[in-house]
Amino acid sequence: MGIKDKRANIKHGRYSKALVLPASIEKGQHSTFAANRLMLVDPRGKISEQDLLEFLETYVEPNFWPWLKEKEASTKNE
Repeated sequence: MGIKDKRANIKHGRYSKALVLPASIEKGQHSTFAANRLMLVDPRGKISEQDLLEFLETYVEPNFWPWLKEKEASTKNE
């Protein structure tokens, strides 16, 4: 279904960092994204930034952190 990878953040300009998108995914002219601690990216740029942010804030962020804490707690108990 998806891919997973670890990428270096590359210095870009004076203050920014760039993340290089994997060659294996389809990309458009621009990418759209929403971010806080986690980042949700549409590399094709077909989903609006506002829709990505709404989804991130409504579904991803509230569910991810409890899931991660539960996973970490179960790992410590093993």
